[in-house]
Amino acid sequence: MADRKKAAGASTLDAPDAVWLATLVPPLRDLVRAARDDRLLERVGGAAGVDVPTHLVLALTRIGDFQPIRLSDLADQMGMGRTTLSRQVTDLVAAGLVRRTPDPRDARAATLELTAAGAAALHRIWEAWTRLLGDATASWDQAERDMLPMLLGRLARALAAMAED
Repeated sequence: MADRKKAAGASTLDAPDAVWLATLVPPLRDLVRAARDDRLLERVGGAAGVDVPTHLVLALTRIGDFQPIRLSDLADQMGMGRTTLSRQVTDLVAAGLVRRTPDPRDARAATLELTAAGAAALHRIWEAWTRLLGDATASWDQAERDMLPMLLGRLARALAAMAED
């Protein structure tokens, strides 16, 4: 068991750290669940004026972040099967938000990128998220509002670095 912990990059924690970490995990889990809740995503999509089913928004976001990207690479990043993701991409193409172009490195493959309409839709989605987060934190004092982006960014960078190892 100790070898598995060591292999996973776990460190030995003293009691106060273990207690603190035990209090950290539930709110992080709740944050992820809340951010992925279909009702909230529908609210964001409605506020953004984007008529895209919620299950397609993550694919749209990832394509926007990593374009041009091959379907196989996108599927690997998202942890999805290529067939399932291909259907989602087909829906995004039909909606005029994504375009497929031949991959210059491999004639059998295509790359995906946002159309102008897709980029505009994604921009409106991020603006809607920004307004929603502003509403959610409106009652916080300024020190709390200033600290949250710094701490979340620091945690995100640490987790991303661990994923790369």
